[in-house]
Amino acid sequence: MVAGDTRKSGLTAYAIVASLARGAGAGLPSAVILSVLAAGGSASDGSFLVGTFAAISGLSGPFVGAVIDRLEHPKRGYLVAAAVLATYAAVLAMALGNVPAAALVFAAGVAGLAHPLFFGAWSAQLRRIAPTVPPARAYSVDVATYNVADIAGPAIVGFAYIFDSLTPGAVALEVVCALYVAALVALLFVRIPLRSETHEEPAASFAATLRYLTVLWHAVPLRRSTVISTLAYVGIAGLVVSAPLLGADLMGDSGVGALLLAVVAVGALLGSLLMVRRPPTVGPGTLVVISTLALAVGLALLAVSPGGWWAFVMALIVGFTQAPQLSAVMQVRDREAPKHARALVFMGATSLKTAAFALGSFLAAA
Repeated sequence: MVAGDTRKSGLTAYAIVASLARGAGAGLPSAVILSVLAAGGSASDGSFLVGTFAAISGLSGPFVGAVIDRLEHPKRGYLVAAAVLATYAAVLAMALGNVPAAALVFAAGVAGLAHPLFFGAWSAQLRRIAPTVPPARAYSVDVATYNVADIAGPAIVGFAYIFDSLTPGAVALEVVCALYVAALVALLFVRIPLRSETHEEPAASFAATLRYLTVLWHAVPLRRSTVISTLAYVGIAGLVVSAPLLGADLMGDSGVGALLLAVVAVGALLGSLLMVRRPPTVGPGTLVVISTLALAVGLALLAVSPGGWWAFVMALIVGFTQAPQLSAVMQVRDREAPKHARALVFMGATSLKTAAFALGSFLAAA
């Protein structure tokens, strides 16, 4: 598919919104903690706001997905979500240190409801926005937006904080706000079909829609890929938690662990870009198994690294194997999810991975 065809397909517009919103989401936790510290609070205060935001986001994911699946104008739901998230970042930038903590926690909870819409729920719209793009290529681009966000979001926030001299901390949140506003503006140029354009039957009740979560178990390919990717995410969480310890052990500096995670993100981006150029010829179900086995081997070799350079090479390989796994998992979801419950299924599986990440973090810290 040539560049012009890609633009006409809607994939470029989709990717711009995804990169901006996901970049803001990736940078938000760091921006909140840095801004709380700059306002005279403690790291635990910032962590509590981040934890509240993340917990509500994880728990509400399937319910938010069900709401989107039932909307006649799904685009409006995403516009509202972008506005809520931008407002949350702006309110924190202005209110930290000036309003009661309880009010900020409440705001974090409300914003947490909007957060899932630009992750699993946005991926659920990809094939509706760009139906002419082959799934392997479309979801490789989608995975690449996650990788770009993971690299650029925290980096932009970090640079904003470093160069912010007048109001330390506030600019970090203002940058996040600007990214969400940019996502909102870009979203105006994305055409998301009305529900009635792609569905002949009227929307089911909210409770009836939620019952379609059972497809995660009843559809065998979806169950297999969900179980495999969820278990793999336990290992990824262990890597995130243990990376500083690995850095200190190999090179005497825990900060090296952060660089290892950055290399993992770069490896994932390279893997995604390769898949965009040359989509795999094997089916997505098979690719989930192969890439997960490769990921397990990479993590094992990283864990027994004899030195720093070996660790960086293995981190690059670990990231590289993540890209085909996530792309294949999304392709299976796309193929197996009922068309009237796509956001629900995508967000249900994402919430399971969020829980797996929490479990892996606890196990690594034990």
